[in-house]
This record gives sequence, C-alpha cells and structure tokens, in this order.
Amino acid sequence: MFRGTTTFRCDKCGDIFRAPDIEYNCTSLSVPQKCPKCGSFHTLPLTQILFKRSYKMVWEDIDRN
Repeated sequence: MFRGTTTFRCDKCGDIFRAPDIEYNCTSLSVPQKCPKCGSFHTLPLTQILFKRSYKMVWEDIDRN
C-alpha cells in the first residue's frame, strides 16, 4: 500500500533522498527504494533506522531475486 513519501538513507553510500513509501509485505517496513546516487537497493527510511536488522533480511531477499 502506498503511504506517501519519506526520507530514505542508503546503507552503502550514505546518500539521503526522498522517495515513495510503500508497505513491504503487509508489515510496518517500507519497500527499499533505489538510491539515485549509487543505484543500490540497500536503503531504509530514516524513521525506521532502529529496524536495520530487519532490513538486512529484506536486502538479502532483494539480492536473491
């Protein structure tokens, strides 16, 4: 579900950018968005920085596909 826009941070290059906030698999997590600077999908919303461990599992899933 689309929840508006939010500020994301790239885990690889540290770039901060705004992107759509889309619900990830019926959870409170957001779908990682592509970093405009380096092209990585290893991103997470600044509001969910405490959930980095959960996002590592999401990133592994994205890398597999």
